[in-house]
Amino acid sequence: MAKKNNTITLLVVLVVLIGIFFLLQVRNNKKESTLNRNLVRVDTAKITAIYLYPQAEKGKELVFRKTDNKWRISDGKKDAPVEPATMKNLLTSIINIRPQQLVAKGKDTWKKFDVTDSLATRLKVMEGTKKTLDLYIGRFKVNRSNTPQYGGYGGQGVTGTSYVRGEGQKEVYAVDGFLAMTFNQGMNAWRDQRFLKLDRYKINKITFTYPADSGFVAVKDTTSHWKIGNQPADSAAMASYVSKLPYRRYSTFADGYTPPAQADYQIVVNGKNMSPAVIKAFRDEKYHFVMHSSQNPDTYFADKDSSIFKTFFVPKSKLAGKKE
Repeated sequence: MAKKNNTITLLVVLVVLIGIFFLLQVRNNKKESTLNRNLVRVDTAKITAIYLYPQAEKGKELVFRKTDNKWRISDGKKDAPVEPATMKNLLTSIINIRPQQLVAKGKDTWKKFDVTDSLATRLKVMEGTKKTLDLYIGRFKVNRSNTPQYGGYGGQGVTGTSYVRGEGQKEVYAVDGFLAMTFNQGMNAWRDQRFLKLDRYKINKITFTYPADSGFVAVKDTTSHWKIGNQPADSAAMASYVSKLPYRRYSTFADGYTPPAQADYQIVVNGKNMSPAVIKAFRDEKYHFVMHSSQNPDTYFADKDSSIFKTFFVPKSKLAGKKE
């Protein structure tokens, strides 16, 4: 009899445990569905267009389009190339949007998190004719952590929490990261800003073409010393000049500029196992100088304060050494 009672007790316990297990499963599934972790479901390989409405542009539409595996951006008036690395970062930021917490359910809370139509930065993603994402990106908050691996200084790291809402949904979700800083940017921030990228140690010849035959040529000899003509160059001045060449970016664009057939100033940078880089400067009434690099042939840069011009086009006297 005792054995029978023990069996019944074990069965009851088993049934209770099974019930608890299914109850927990239901709760977990409910929590999972509440979080809507599938808020962002895109295939970056299939994305053909991205529509962005940043507050930095007062909600004006920016369109990224992919053509022949290259991305361009347009604001309806201007059309320009996007740097591949910039586009890669943008796509990575999109697929990394993962809801971590449901923070609000009602429309009356949208303003608090800046996810209303007028306060948010809107992001839409297209895969052909199919819209696979439509998201409102609101404000973010800074979280400070004492965990060193998160970066920062003084032993204190910094992370961010952003707030988003899907189009047609009332729920507001918290996601990791500073999304507003990533997506809320004007058109020029997305454009290809590359002007020059060189390996300074490969450079061995620089040809300066100036008006009135005032140009000159600087050549590095087999002993790694620079010469201008038959005279040694100022080694410190040449080292300083060459150090400025390797990596230059600018964000002041001369849109709509049509260059004349010949530049007013030109530099050709040659080097071992590298394609020549050609830098041109055009005088212009509107922009003062317009700068162009063969490494970004589709883009012209405005140089109203001559700062770009002065970086590259230096007088011979600045680089030449004392005559022997």
